[in-house]
Amino acid sequence: MQRRFLAHLSASFNGVWLGLMDREALDLIDETYYENKPHYVDEAYNTSGLRDWEARMIDEHFPRSGRVVVTATGGGREVVALLDRGYDAVGYEPNIELLDAAAKMLERRGQRARVHAVERDVFPPDAGPCDAVIVGWGSYMLIPGRDQRIEFLRGARSVLPADGPILLSFFTRSPQARTFTTTARVANVMRLLRRLPRVDVGDALGPNYTHYFTRAEIDSELDAAGFRLVAYDEEPYGHAVGRAAG
Repeated sequence: MQRRFLAHLSASFNGVWLGLMDREALDLIDETYYENKPHYVDEAYNTSGLRDWEARMIDEHFPRSGRVVVTATGGGREVVALLDRGYDAVGYEPNIELLDAAAKMLERRGQRARVHAVERDVFPPDAGPCDAVIVGWGSYMLIPGRDQRIEFLRGARSVLPADGPILLSFFTRSPQARTFTTTARVANVMRLLRRLPRVDVGDALGPNYTHYFTRAEIDSELDAAGFRLVAYDEEPYGHAVGRAAG
């Protein structure tokens, strides 16, 4: 009983802050968060290769070669790993510090013009046709709002051929997790008073904006954007593959 009370108290506190912060404040928190994570610009980290679950999804669902667009490429880890596998990989990143680190590292490896700037929370409009898309590790859950995420996915669908794969990764939640409902209720009271857009159940601050997904939400958002869900797993980290509908 005491543990449940403390969990809902923490969820309410989270909701207050989520309710008080507008989009600009949330973006600033996110930028500050990544500026204080130096390993994202560390070359040892960014040349450490794909994680086991990433490699498995790529081996099982991606073509053996071709052009791969990586969004939220960070310091370039996925781009480097894909180039090492023989893919024609190109990355897009909104954080200037991370983008600069990635560009310099790739240039040292003889790979120039592999990463480019892009606005936050949008699929790069100049990405061009490709054979597969990777939404950089965990970044899908940082896009606020179902409508914005679906618009992002539609941008990816527009550059993929029929059956082309997209890899997403994210935090997950159980449909029975009531603390997320508490957070949303408290936040939306605050946002109504401040005339800000409502948040969804699953939205949280931890410390930056993050949405925790159920499988049904991933399936629904992919479907709305013209994809079908073909793989889903919550271990060791939430991830899913969609294929572009014909």
